[in-house]
Amino acid sequence: MSNLDMTWHEEGICATTDPELFFPESGAPLAAIKVCKGCPVRRRCLDYALTAPEDHGIWGGTTRNQRRRMTKQTA
Repeated sequence: MSNLDMTWHEEGICATTDPELFFPESGAPLAAIKVCKGCPVRRRCLDYALTAPEDHGIWGGTTRNQRRRMTKQTA
């Protein structure tokens, strides 16, 4: 399965949660990160975000800055 395949998304908690929670206009995204902690597809979501790469929003329980640091560490 390709990391860009998003069929896993249907199994995520976010599929039944208001999407705006994961793309906050401002402030800390703590509510979205809390939702992600219990998600069964959290790792696949993060893998997708790192591969795509997704530059906006909360993916796999991480912020854009956290994902940027992860990418730099593996480069």
